[in-house]
Amino acid sequence: MGLLSHGQTAQADTTKEWTSVPNGPFHWQLQGMLDVDDAVRIVGADLFDVSAGQVAAWRAAGQYPICYINVGAVEDWRDDAKAFPQDVIGAPYWGWDGENWLDISRFELFANVISARLDLCRDKGFLAVEPDNIDAYEADQSSKPTGFDITRDDQLRYVNWLITEAHKRGLAIGQKNVADLVPDLVDQMDFALLESAHRLGFMHEFDIYVSQNKPVFVVEYLDEGADANAFCPAAKQHGFQGVIAHLDLDQTPQNCP
Repeated sequence: MGLLSHGQTAQADTTKEWTSVPNGPFHWQLQGMLDVDDAVRIVGADLFDVSAGQVAAWRAAGQYPICYINVGAVEDWRDDAKAFPQDVIGAPYWGWDGENWLDISRFELFANVISARLDLCRDKGFLAVEPDNIDAYEADQSSKPTGFDITRDDQLRYVNWLITEAHKRGLAIGQKNVADLVPDLVDQMDFALLESAHRLGFMHEFDIYVSQNKPVFVVEYLDEGADANAFCPAAKQHGFQGVIAHLDLDQTPQNCP
């Protein structure tokens, strides 16, 4: 397919070539029945909830599938939730029932679980991974801490491991939020996915991704008062693909023109 052009060359003998992430309309939905329009170029979907057959169908239609993996918190409804050692499970993740922070400063204790998820992402045919909750150290500087006193160095060590492991499997990987880490990650990451960046005023921090020809998908939420008339022109000015969605990511999103 024309839009599935090859990405960066291998950086080491253990690293496979992965497929670069295109720009364009982005369907990001993690719950509910997916109905992906033919005009969509990139599909972000939950690793566990989508079949290999569905991923193959997207790829056959020329669409680029990205798997969502929660790498910073454990969700008690996942089949592999009990594989995480109890002593790396911390405070509740505010706002999401059944989700608790992980002690990523000791990620080696659950690296096997995350590695298995990356294997499943590859084996189902996804081309990239969206790692959620790579902002634990920011949470520990806020009023909603993880329970572990995570440092910035801890976070970078873990994220760099994730990048290496994704690329080893031939998967592209993206930066999810955490503007403070852009200088450290932009050269290694393959795209960026931002939430509420227009409302919170940090879109400009990711302009460097566009300067490196790496796509940026910026999502604003209707539940938080997203206004397409204000947001979409701003996203276009930055060269980002703007998306308006519901906070639960349970319905078809609206892409900015």
